[in-house]
Amino acid sequence: MVVIFTLLTIIAMGCGGSPSIVSALQEIPRYPGATEGESMEQSLPGGFLGGAMKQFTTTDSFEEVVEFYTDALYLYDTELMNHESELGRQTAISIPQKKGVITVAIQEFTEDGTVNITFMAVGS
Repeated sequence: MVVIFTLLTIIAMGCGGSPSIVSALQEIPRYPGATEGESMEQSLPGGFLGGAMKQFTTTDSFEEVVEFYTDALYLYDTELMNHESELGRQTAISIPQKKGVITVAIQEFTEDGTVNITFMAVGS
């Protein structure tokens, strides 16, 4: 639910980018060997609220990816949400920022044998 809300907030924004939240997103480590996919940056007019999204895909197991990000982000004050559906498991790791939030969403697609990793940032 948080992942969907964050993504809809980013999509609803205009063109541009919020430099501080976008640069904070760059600090999140990339999963080794993951293939980079779609990305975008947007902001409301005036730049007081912006967001960014980057997607990656891997054929490594869901457990390996979740363990990597749990270990990589252990120093941050993270919030963890888990969900299971017929498509596969999902984990969202949110990192509150002074003026926004960064979320690493990990989604398992059991039929495809893939795991998608989506970095999302919303804030100023």
